[in-house]
Amino acid sequence: MAAEYDLATFERDFAEALELPAASRWSLERDVDVPLQAICTMHPRSAPHEFYRVRLRWTDYTAPFSIKFLSLETGADSDQHAWPNMDGANPGGFFLCAPFSKEGNDHHKEWESSPSIRYRTPEQPLVFALLQLQFLLDNKYRGRG
Repeated sequence: MAAEYDLATFERDFAEALELPAASRWSLERDVDVPLQAICTMHPRSAPHEFYRVRLRWTDYTAPFSIKFLSLETGADSDQHAWPNMDGANPGGFFLCAPFSKEGNDHHKEWESSPSIRYRTPEQPLVFALLQLQFLLDNKYRGRG
């Protein structure tokens, strides 16, 4: 169960994310049954017709978050073709190798003890997550997984 402060902060960040200039390119949804989760459909600037649906989920809003790209057709999180090929993405392993991703940290336990790599909670974790993913899609995209 999410802490009351985490929920309030997440809800504030969700509302603020919708006001970002980049949000005009997104479809951002919230599932109230999963308190610290957002689902966003976004696309790379270089491929405006290639849509990616990504689920962002926290168990602790101050910790690295789970990133899963979902099949547009089925919603499954185990379809490598739902993943973009971009820096850090491992479509076959279904994870993004980045210090801010839970899955990346699960694969690299050493990151937690590295001052230069370990995750530092940003002021607005959801906004940070969305902008990081949009940056990767816009600048490091190499096609579909």
